[in-house]
Amino acid sequence: MTEPVTPVFICPTLVGRHLDLTALHMLIDRKISGQREGGQAILICGEAGIGKSRLVAEAKTYAAQRDFLLLEGYCFQTDSAFPYAPLLDLFRSYFARYASTSLADNMHAFVSTLSRLLPDLALLFPDLATFPAPPSVSPEEEKRRLFAAMTHFLTEQATRHPVLLVVEDVHWCDDLSLDFLLHLARRCRHIPLLLLVTYRTDELHPGFRQWLTHLDRERLAQEFSLDHLSRSDVAAMLHAILDLEHAIDAELLDTLYTRSEGNPFFVEELLKSLITTGELVFVDGTWKHTLRRASVPRSVQEAVQQRTAYLSADAKRLLTLASVAGRRLRIGTGGATCSEIGCVRHRNGRIRSRTHHCSRARPRWQLSEWRN
Repeated sequence: MTEPVTPVFICPTLVGRHLDLTALHMLIDRKISGQREGGQAILICGEAGIGKSRLVAEAKTYAAQRDFLLLEGYCFQTDSAFPYAPLLDLFRSYFARYASTSLADNMHAFVSTLSRLLPDLALLFPDLATFPAPPSVSPEEEKRRLFAAMTHFLTEQATRHPVLLVVEDVHWCDDLSLDFLLHLARRCRHIPLLLLVTYRTDELHPGFRQWLTHLDRERLAQEFSLDHLSRSDVAAMLHAILDLEHAIDAELLDTLYTRSEGNPFFVEELLKSLITTGELVFVDGTWKHTLRRASVPRSVQEAVQQRTAYLSADAKRLLTLASVAGRRLRIGTGGATCSEIGCVRHRNGRIRSRTHHCSRARPRWQLSEWRN
């Protein structure tokens, strides 16, 4: 019996997103040529694990090959309480590259201004400590000055080489950072600077919805909404991950497609769980699926729990009952709870994550389940 090489459980190829990637390439190329069509911002959205970051990684590789300057900031779940969190992350990473060299003269004023929000810049560039503190100003005036300084820095960079500014998980972004990103999108129409952000469609708070509305109304953005992969896409993922040269076992494919519903992250995590628990074994040159009881990986449990964290106690109890009732159940007319189950939406016979309000006409909802 030939033993397989232990697979790496991250799909080595991009699957099911080729049309999206081609469109992203076109938007990047248009920025280089100075065309304004397509907007100043690219929004990549979808539920957790749907492949937003993977698509962004492919876009960054393409942009880097075309001499774009890549600037990246990340948002985390606790960042909504911290002003300018993803932007400070971006500038911290950028200026850390210069720590071993002297700071250019034309950068001193900006870095000095930024160091009031990012004190560790003074550790990277000790000369900044000698700059006098500015006179006291109102918060609104300080915001305008900081916006002007950051915009000048970014547009100055774009005069030297095109810029791709990436902010992931912007649904967790603080309000001031959202204000600045909108401000920047409005002012980069005629320069080669492209804003690329990702967000989860099931975590939209009112302030973020308003931000999206402004982008739409002013035609500043183009959105890519990522849907679940098809059964054939999941098969392609398995071929790539397991390095298969022959057809995939139909039972294995049905199991993974049914349980994951085409969510790429769930496919990878479930496959890893099947192999590490011995439910999927390599026998006589092929992978065989045993009939052991399946477990739900901790990473998948956490992803699901995050999607239900903001529901009320009543809504959570209803989802708990639904999870053991089978694929179909009839929801009554309990107004508040039925409305809150809007955290998921009905699509093609499955409940998906998205805001939606249930009808009071007692529709039949089909629930996804983990089959053993």
